[in-house]
Amino acid sequence: MVGKEDGKGWFNSHNCWKILIIDRDNFTHIMAREMVKDIKFQNKSFRILSAYSSAEALEILSQNKGVALIIVDPFTDDDSHGLKIIKDIREVMGNSVTRIVIITNIKSNKLKKETMLNYDINGYEQKTSVLSEKFLTIVIPAIKSYRDIIHINNNKKAMEQIASSSTNLIEVHSIKGFMKSVFCHISTIINLCTEDDECNINGISAIKSLDEKDFLVTAGFGKYKDCTDNCISKVLLGKDFDIFQKAYIKKDQIILKDRYVAYYGSSSGIEGIVFIETKGEINHIDIKLLDVFHKNISAAFESLCLNREIEETQREVLYTLGEVTEARSEETGNHVKRVSMYSKILAEKYGLSKRDTRLITMAAPIHDVGKVAIPDSILMKPGRLSSEEFETIKTHTTIGYNLLKRSNREVLKSAAIIAHEHHERYDGKGYPRGLKGKEIHIFGRIVSIADVFDALGSQRVYKKGWATEDILNYFHQERGKHFDPDLVDILFDNLDEFIEIKEKYSDKNPKVIRQVSDNNNER
Repeated sequence: MVGKEDGKGWFNSHNCWKILIIDRDNFTHIMAREMVKDIKFQNKSFRILSAYSSAEALEILSQNKGVALIIVDPFTDDDSHGLKIIKDIREVMGNSVTRIVIITNIKSNKLKKETMLNYDINGYEQKTSVLSEKFLTIVIPAIKSYRDIIHINNNKKAMEQIASSSTNLIEVHSIKGFMKSVFCHISTIINLCTEDDECNINGISAIKSLDEKDFLVTAGFGKYKDCTDNCISKVLLGKDFDIFQKAYIKKDQIILKDRYVAYYGSSSGIEGIVFIETKGEINHIDIKLLDVFHKNISAAFESLCLNREIEETQREVLYTLGEVTEARSEETGNHVKRVSMYSKILAEKYGLSKRDTRLITMAAPIHDVGKVAIPDSILMKPGRLSSEEFETIKTHTTIGYNLLKRSNREVLKSAAIIAHEHHERYDGKGYPRGLKGKEIHIFGRIVSIADVFDALGSQRVYKKGWATEDILNYFHQERGKHFDPDLVDILFDNLDEFIEIKEKYSDKNPKVIRQVSDNNNER
C-alpha cells in the first residue's frame, strides 16, 4: 500500500512515527507491521508505509515530509537499485534528516564496508536478524536520532526566525501593526508554519489603551478573523478567557499544551496580548528560545509605546505652535489640522514611504511658523496689501526656514523644507527662490496644494471663503502652473476624502460665499 498523510510535516499535529519500507518482498512489509502494531514511543504509534519499487518510494516521500526512517533492501533487483535511491533521497530530494538503514540477505563484509563508506546511510544489517529479534533495536535508536535532528533543526530555524523577527518588529511603527506582526512571527516559530503552504492559525492580537477598560482585538486569524474591534471578553470564551486572565495577572507569557498567550506592558500604560491556538504540543523547540523572543518583543513593545508617546507629544507641540501662528492672523487652529491631513492623503497617494508620509504629516502644521516675525499690522490687514507689505509677508518663508534648519531632528528638518518651499510655484514664478518643477522638494509641492486648498475655502480678515466649485476651477487653471500636475490629479481623484476632512474639522459657523475673492496677493 502507498501511505499518504493529510498533514504537512512532522511538526503539524503529527501523532505517529512514519517508517518507509522499500522491498519487493511483501513478507518484509508484513513482518514490519506485525512488530510495531502494539508499540508506542513517546505516546506515538508507528505507521508503516510500503513501497515495492524506487519510483513508488520517491512518490511516497514527495507526499510525506515526516518520514522518520527508511528501511530498504537495495539488492532485490540488481546491485545499484537501492543504492541509487539513497543518492536520490539525499542529493536530489535534499533529505538529510530521515534515517536510512539497509537490510540485506547478502553476506559480504566488503560490500558492507563499501556501502557504509560511500553512501549516506545510518545502518547496515542482516535482513533475517532484523525481521526476527533486532527490529526494535534498529528502529528505536533511529527514531530517537531523527527526533533529535528535528529538534536541533527546529531550534536553529526558530533562532533564525527570532533574529529576523526582532529586526522586522523594530521597523513597525504603529502599535496595531506591531501586535499583528508579533502574532505572525510567534505563530511561525511555534507552529513552524513556513513548512506549510499557508499559515492557518486560530488566534488574536489585542491592545488596551490607558483610558480603556477592556482589550480590543486588533487582528484576528482563523476562526477569529471576523472579531476585529470586539472586546476580548466577547471573543475568548470559557477556558481560553481564563488563560488570558492568568497571563494578564501574571504579566508574562503562558505556554500550555495547545495554547500560547503572551502579555506585553509598557510604562505609558498601553498593553498588548497575543493568544494562539497551537498545532499540537509545543515540544519541537526549546522553551528558552520562546523566553528570549518574548523578552525581545517586550523590550520592543516598550520602546514603540515610548516612541509613540514622544511622537504624539511632538505632534501636539507642532499643532500648538501652528495654531499659535495662525491665531495671530485670526485664523483657526483647525486650518493646520486640515493641512496636515490633506498632506497625508497626497503623500500616500503619491507613493511616498510610510516614513516620509509620517514626517510630512507631522511637519506640515508649522508651514507658516515664520509669520511670528511678521508685524500684526500686515498679518491682520483686512484689505489688499501694498507691494512693500507683500514683500514683507514673503519673508516668512525664509524666516521659518532659518528658525528650523539648525535642528538635527528629522521632523524639524522636514518642517524647515516645507516652511521654505511651500510658496514656490511649479512654473518657477513662486518665492522665495523661484524654484521650478521637481527642483521644489516633494514636501513643498504637497503642502502648497494642501495649504491653498484649505486657505481658499476659509474666511480670512482679508478675504471671504471661496465656494468649492471656484476652488476646483482654480486648481484646474493652475495645474502645471502653480501646482504639480500629478498632485492636482491626485487631489481630484480623491476629492471625497478632502471634503470629508474639511467637514469633520470645519471652523465654527463657517461662511462659504459663492464668489471669487478679489485679493490676488497670497499670504
